[in-house]
Amino acid sequence: MPELPEVETVRRDLEARVLGRTIVGCCVSPDAPRLVQLVPVAEFCRELSGRRIAGLRRRGKYLIVDLDDGRAWVIHRRMSGNVLYRPRGAPPDDYTRAVFTLDDAHELRWTDLRKFGTMWLVEDATMVMESLGPEPLDAAFTPDVLRQRAGGRSAPIKSVLLDQTVLAGMGNLYTDEALHDAGIHPLRRANTLKRADYARLHDGIVRALRTGIAARGSSLGTTLRDHINVDGAPGENQHAVQAYGREGQPCYRCGGVMRRLKVGGRSSVFCPTCQRPPRRTHPAPGRRTTPTRAPAARRRAATAVARRT
Repeated sequence: MPELPEVETVRRDLEARVLGRTIVGCCVSPDAPRLVQLVPVAEFCRELSGRRIAGLRRRGKYLIVDLDDGRAWVIHRRMSGNVLYRPRGAPPDDYTRAVFTLDDAHELRWTDLRKFGTMWLVEDATMVMESLGPEPLDAAFTPDVLRQRAGGRSAPIKSVLLDQTVLAGMGNLYTDEALHDAGIHPLRRANTLKRADYARLHDGIVRALRTGIAARGSSLGTTLRDHINVDGAPGENQHAVQAYGREGQPCYRCGGVMRRLKVGGRSSVFCPTCQRPPRRTHPAPGRRTTPTRAPAARRRAATAVARRT
């Protein structure tokens, strides 16, 4: 799934190409019945046509296109959605589900292999994403904010970071990268992390996201479910990852073998040396580890033994 760096890369590319352009046509394929949310497709296309693109924003994994009438065209790419900027009449792209024609002889083409992507045309973008947590690249996001948002949770820190109500925009890849950077095992419970742990984790999150943006996102394979940028080119961050997808390979930091486990149903790759596993709970010294028998049960057992002898 495209995460914050992939969506931010597309936002920046589109801002340079379509800001100020007018949408003069809209066509949504009938084989993408869940693409348009809240209103019928015909109404969506009618209301979108004729609108000028006044701005582009991002909130978490959502791309927001601000229109000249104050409304917002909100796009969530989900698993495999991509926005391509093509000259009108260019060869067709595989798995195109919608085409938005612009007044500069170009098109925005929505391609989506899995057809999970969604779009809204709303008066206020916050109605779509009101439950999102803070933006991890905002100046207001500090180690203390991260600790306040996550530190009260008893779930593994990997699962907590994937919760969009805790922190907006993080996904599997950049969470693995941030935890490896911070030297924190993905199974550590969030409420066991110390202030210093959260300081390292905050830095790891910011560093991982900025690295991904600088590399124009991550494209992890050659299938059409991967992230591509508006010109159809893949990102380059997959060549810089330290943890994600590197199971069985040597850790760049210590040389140990990277391992993979499941956390809340999601794969997580980590270094067992650099990211020490959480301590197991051991019984106190001298404390019995097996249940004791009640006195009556002991007497009955002794009687039975005596009768057998």
